Amino acid sequence: MKKTSKRVIAVVLTFAIVFSVVAVGAVALTSFFKSNQTIKADGSTIINANSVEEAVELMEASPEILGEEISGSVDSYDAKDNVIYPTIVIPGISQSISYLADENGDPAVNSNGTELSGGLLIIDDSKLIPTIANNLVSPLIESLVYQRPASDLADGVYDTVADLFAIQSSDKNGNPVNNLKTVKYETSVAGMSQDDRDYFYRMIPMESIKDDVGEDNLYLYAFPLIGDPMESARGLDEYIQFVKSEKGVDKVNIVTISLGGTILTAYLELFKDTGYPDLNRIVNVVACLDGTDVMGDFYLRNFDISDEFLFHEYIPMIMKETEGFSTLGHLINIALKIFPKQVVYTLLTAAIDGILDTLMLNCPQFWAMVPSDRFEEIKAKYNYIWTDDEYAVLADKIDAFAQARANLKTNLQAFVDADSANLVHNVAGYDLDYSAQDYCFFAIMNSSKTTNSDAIIDIDSTTLGARYAKAGEILADEILFDDNAIVSPDGSIDVSTCLFPENVWLFHGQHHEVGRNDVVISLIGKLITGEIKSTADMSDEYPQFNGNRNTKNIRRWYIEEAEEVLFAEDQSMYAEADLLELQDAYAEALLLLDTTICDPAVADATTDRLLNALRRVGVEGEAADETTDKILEEVCKFLDDTIFSVFGGGGFSDIADTGAFPNK
Repeated sequence: MKKTSKRVIAVVLTFAIVFSVVAVGAVALTSFFKSNQTIKADGSTIINANSVEEAVELMEASPEILGEEISGSVDSYDAKDNVIYPTIVIPGISQSISYLADENGDPAVNSNGTELSGGLLIIDDSKLIPTIANNLVSPLIESLVYQRPASDLADGVYDTVADLFAIQSSDKNGNPVNNLKTVKYETSVAGMSQDDRDYFYRMIPMESIKDDVGEDNLYLYAFPLIGDPMESARGLDEYIQFVKSEKGVDKVNIVTISLGGTILTAYLELFKDTGYPDLNRIVNVVACLDGTDVMGDFYLRNFDISDEFLFHEYIPMIMKETEGFSTLGHLINIALKIFPKQVVYTLLTAAIDGILDTLMLNCPQFWAMVPSDRFEEIKAKYNYIWTDDEYAVLADKIDAFAQARANLKTNLQAFVDADSANLVHNVAGYDLDYSAQDYCFFAIMNSSKTTNSDAIIDIDSTTLGARYAKAGEILADEILFDDNAIVSPDGSIDVSTCLFPENVWLFHGQHHEVGRNDVVISLIGKLITGEIKSTADMSDEYPQFNGNRNTKNIRRWYIEEAEEVLFAEDQSMYAEADLLELQDAYAEALLLLDTTICDPAVADATTDRLLNALRRVGVEGEAADETTDKILEEVCKFLDDTIFSVFGGGGFSDIADTGAFPNK
């Protein structure tokens, strides 16, 4: 199912449980010429060339920037025993592909012939419309006619959600109800099929790590979302043994991404008595090491259902992020007024019931995302799992992971103490709440008002213990002026309380989708190879506290498009001025990628310049005229604001019940 379709379902059902996507991706680009530069007023640099020929000559001086293959593996030797340690990536929630298998073990297909598979939700979209029609049309019409929740409305919503998520439901033992399989990769990235390799670099585009260690030393351990993290950890051990045998080495490096942190947590507990002889270096990237309050709020139903937020701000926020304009969100707000408030509450409550019962409560992997400081409260809320003998196996699985997480810091310290070469690094973003880009429907979680996070996972989880003020605020004076504190430049976090404070790198304002930031990936490569062992190393280039930037479009499309024009044999169709501007914009982009201090404004300006230069030569289409869209958005917003100012969160018919306008 396309991403847009999933977002529509998320809006309709209130939440589609999305955790972390594509956490990493970049292309490691190295040196570029420093001559012919102009420093702009904002501090950014423009490259100037007097002709296309001069530009080509300058670019040919840096073949690695133009994408030439680098043979072998470079700078990836461990200092202790002079061998290359392969790197196993434990990916995030949507980066392992699972599928519903038929009786032969092959991917099942729906009535449209579409494979029932996915990285996150496996939904049979051929049943979407019939399911909604069968379960919801009649009770919604009745609710509309009588202006009260129909007797079967809650059941209809619940059944709809349960039917949609049925493929990934779990039984009372915490096992998948259906025959779910996860695509495994019993080979390095170098040995993958072209389709698998393309998928890997699209979902986890770790080109800079590839250049550091070689594709033949880069592996992906896929694990199921619907399953038990402790069992996935046993599978990780088997995969480590496989990689060691295939490469003829005695150790591997581990890179965890987002949800992959839970599998590492389980692994360290299961194999703590061995002293972890198979591990060389651990790099956690925006890793879920102590859950996330997103999941804690969901289990506890701790939502912001205030009229101002739920009936006014929330849906336009989601639609603006999804569509680029909030117009549709304002129209939905207005349309919801035809129902009384209680009907909307019934819809949301039943939808949440369906998600919890079908997808989450019987799945140990979802429980692994619950923060440790809220685990006992949530456990008490769903105490039947621990008191009903039918759930005894599930309860044991949940408790086993909870114990693993309780011991995580001790286990990591034991790993570091076992060998002076063993290191643990944590890379994270901070100073965002859950209303930030991409998954802003998480803004309904009440913890969004108190969190300091990467918009998905809280900073104390990704850093193993940072103290924080909520996003946009600063810490108390006793922390800010504590000589032992290691406080971020914005004053919102202190990493001195982390388990390994000198091995934590933070990117201010960096969203969970760190793959857009090439500097993050460059840093990961240097951590894996040991070129950087602590924040004291290369601190001028990779400071402990950095900014954020998004270079995805430059790296994924614009550089290649510019090269096709600049190196074309026949350039007669282009105006010389346009070619020169493209060359200068291209050179500026390459120079940007050669820097490691992140400034989002500079990155955005460089991206826009290169895009506009590509438009001038006709490679990229002209920017759409958004005048009409903006006017329509403003008109719908005005209507929404006006109606809300009169009726508040209530429906039009709620006046009859109260005898007065809600906001008067």
